[in-house]
Amino acid sequence: MSESKPSRVSATLIDSVAVELDALLGQAKMTVGALTALKPGAVVSLEAALNRPVELRLGEVVVARGELVAVDDKFGVRLTEIAAWPE
Repeated sequence: MSESKPSRVSATLIDSVAVELDALLGQAKMTVGALTALKPGAVVSLEAALNRPVELRLGEVVVARGELVAVDDKFGVRLTEIAAWPE
């Protein structure tokens, strides 16, 4: 039985794959009791300064950092640092 090498995946194909990024703004710690007591309109304070960089993550990997900006009636992230991609 002859073995053939797997063909290389096209970069064009990879470039068209949709991924979902998570924007990590900060974290909050609270008890389960405090969590279950939350009501609509409650504010949860994050353990992060307003000027702290926002991390963009692909799964658990940080792929970029930036600052929070307003884009029309939504939020966006202006990128200030982008991770190097492997060749």
